[in-house]
Amino acid sequence: MLINKGLLRGSLILLIAFNVYNALNFFFHFAMVRLLSVVEYGILASLYSIIYVLAVFTESIQTVITKYTTKEENKGKLKNILKKGIKKSFFVSSGLFILYLIISIPLSFMLRISYPLMALNGLMILLAFLTPVSRGVLQGKKRFGFLGINMIGEASIKFILSLILVMVGWAVYGAILGTIVGISISLILSFDGLKDIIRTKEEKADTEGIYGYTRPAFFIIFVILAFYSIDILIARIFFSEEMAGSYAIASILAKTIFFGTQPISRAMFPISAENSMEKSKSDNIFMNALAIFCVGIVIVLALFYFFPDFILKIFSGKEIPESVSILFYLGIAVSLISFANLVLLHKLSLGKVKGYIYLFIFLILEIFLLSWFSKDLMQFSIAFITASAAFLWGSVVLISE
Repeated sequence: MLINKGLLRGSLILLIAFNVYNALNFFFHFAMVRLLSVVEYGILASLYSIIYVLAVFTESIQTVITKYTTKEENKGKLKNILKKGIKKSFFVSSGLFILYLIISIPLSFMLRISYPLMALNGLMILLAFLTPVSRGVLQGKKRFGFLGINMIGEASIKFILSLILVMVGWAVYGAILGTIVGISISLILSFDGLKDIIRTKEEKADTEGIYGYTRPAFFIIFVILAFYSIDILIARIFFSEEMAGSYAIASILAKTIFFGTQPISRAMFPISAENSMEKSKSDNIFMNALAIFCVGIVIVLALFYFFPDFILKIFSGKEIPESVSILFYLGIAVSLISFANLVLLHKLSLGKVKGYIYLFIFLILEIFLLSWFSKDLMQFSIAFITASAAFLWGSVVLISE
């Protein structure tokens, strides 16, 4: 395995940026879990799980835009891709927002969350479609520095504003509103990193095949994001509000593994896509990313295993034995999902998407296992590990050229 300097450099920039971004998001949850009750935090975590599922639009659109801007050097054509992406994203997201408002009526009763709060959370749909267009161009042109700064700005505004609003008594409403405002401002600022492209005379870009590529990209990313998000929603349906809140605290902590490894897969994607025609180079890039993945995940799992009480106490400021007992197991489950995410993004960058529809089977399997094995949190966590292991197996074996 040869060391890929481009991957290492891009990973390092994004690793620093993502770690700051994730640290700010961690401090956000750190503050919320202390300022809100366990029940209120359970509601916030459930709303965030919906946001994570909505992020399928963000991730898939950004992945497609990245793919189609990586090799495009003509700034006029890049402007055309950017402009068309914004227009179509706004049109589709407006329709989906209306649909979400309708679906949220029965969903609010199932999740025991007030409808106005669900509706406010739905504004994330508009942002989920628009933000990834500009960020996709930044990622595709390897402007990792500006991309990282933009994400840090989003997390900073979200953290500060949410903290203020919650402290003045707005509770969960304040946390969600702060999130929406933070992402909105970062969307506006993201165009500053594309000024040279925006000022260029527009030329029609050849995006033939983009919709054919969008379909598997959307589906694969939807399954990934739904897979690591839906456990909190199912826990809220089957457990008491107090128990669901305890699970949510451990689950959010475990998911730092997924968020912490994202910089590696994000840096790998455009580099792997650029070398998609040379199998040896793309495989070497993947092996580099896999090696970095393994080191990071082993360290975090060791911390979860040896110091769960300390980690939970630092994070929540509360003694929550139920959360402590399952933290390591949830860490294993999220690690398996993180490996599946890396494998699937690598295959997506190479266009190896045949059989992607089979991934839906594993999402159904996860829902079944978590619903059936919901006697207690430990049984629920073991079911999550089982479903995640099956998902990783399917990602490796069932997806091909």
